[in-house]
Amino acid sequence: MKKVLAVVAVASLMAAATVAGAASIKNSKHDLSSTGGQTVRGDTNQLCVFCHTPHNAVQNGYPLWNRSNPAGSAFKLYSSSGMQNGYTAGGNAGASTGFTADSVSLYCMSCHDGVTSVGAVYNKPADKLSGITMQGTKADGSLLGTSTANLGTDLQNDHPVNFNVTSNLDPAIAPLSGATMKTSDITNALPLFKSARGNTSLECASCHAVHDPANVPFLRTTIEGSKLCLGCHIK
Repeated sequence: MKKVLAVVAVASLMAAATVAGAASIKNSKHDLSSTGGQTVRGDTNQLCVFCHTPHNAVQNGYPLWNRSNPAGSAFKLYSSSGMQNGYTAGGNAGASTGFTADSVSLYCMSCHDGVTSVGAVYNKPADKLSGITMQGTKADGSLLGTSTANLGTDLQNDHPVNFNVTSNLDPAIAPLSGATMKTSDITNALPLFKSARGNTSLECASCHAVHDPANVPFLRTTIEGSKLCLGCHIK
């Protein structure tokens, strides 16, 4: 009986340690509440409201979304002659034509475009029914131009997104398995998404897990040793 109790006690301690060590969006860079401790923050004590609402959400594709996304045509995306997986079927004939209207990356850009107010939510929180006032931003609530989080609308100098990955088109790119891709360098496969480009569109969320700050900045795996890069690129 004592041995059983000892095993239970050890298991409980391990579970507690796992929970205690789990990454949380609370107090992370995505905690924009007044109590989150971030330079960019609103005057509401609500955390989830900046992106989500439990009722009467904006019906534009994702559940319980509380923001209006910017127009995809406002953006310029990276493209090059070396992209075998390009913006049109058949490879690199496609140009940098902006996001498709259904790109999940536009959810990210509704804050990170440097134009939209971070506090511009559809349903306002109960403690700020008159609207959220932001600190650490421009007067209109959008991200400062000096902020690394402000990606702007010209993304031609950033990793390409919203393009369809075609299996076996480029031998230097990880193979696909359903709507994911990975090399042996990473444990968990990276997700791909459905868009007008195709069913395996690489988006911001392919590399970033917005609710998990364990790997800064919200990466799906560590960047140490370029592990995240090597999760897709065979080098």
